[in-house]
Amino acid sequence: MTATPRSRRLRTLAAALVTTAALSLTACQTGTADATGVVDSTQPPVPGTESAEKQSPATGNESDASGASNDSSDSEASGNSGNSGNSGKEATQVANRKTAKKTTSCTAKGTKVTVSDAPRPINHLLIKATNTSDTTCHLYYAPYLRFDQAQSAVPFIEESKPQAVVTLEPGESGYAGVLTSTPDGSHPYDATSLTLYYAARSGQGSTGAPSHPALPFDSVRIDSSNAVTYWQTSAADALMW
Repeated sequence: MTATPRSRRLRTLAAALVTTAALSLTACQTGTADATGVVDSTQPPVPGTESAEKQSPATGNESDASGASNDSSDSEASGNSGNSGNSGKEATQVANRKTAKKTTSCTAKGTKVTVSDAPRPINHLLIKATNTSDTTCHLYYAPYLRFDQAQSAVPFIEESKPQAVVTLEPGESGYAGVLTSTPDGSHPYDATSLTLYYAARSGQGSTGAPSHPALPFDSVRIDSSNAVTYWQTSAADALMW
């Protein structure tokens, strides 16, 4: 069938319309419309919601990273502080162990000795030694006593030996009881002075200079029964013998 001039024009017009529609559709997808609705395909597409959403998590991640960094530093600071506190406590404990309380033997230099007459039992004296120093001291064994110019010290009453050494904190006192005489004693005499020596820790001899406490009367009757107790923590214990 031979195409007429009119049919060729119609086909040409239809082809043109199809081409125009295709171009318009492409422009809507890739271009930008102006105020009149005409699409300018030379302009880039406008960012959509999807692009904005993709940027938001990035900002959130930066914030999270910053937060994580701060938490980490705070944690380290807190941990270091705790470790520092523990180290300081341990150092203090070590220092305390190294600087244990200092003690020494009681001597005449750091004590005050007094002698008093005991109303009960009769024929007894009470010796009181008070620690006047700022250091804890120990009263070992019993005091070595010599009345006047006696050749030997007064014997100890072994039954009075305490279970532990008497320890005196600064200001505390220890006691010893002295039996001066009995009706059965021999070789009585009147003593007018007393010399007291502190026993050494080893039990061999005395330590430090002697003390010369005053007697409660001008003289005290002494005989062969004369004896002294070990150091005691109370006057009552010292006068039991």
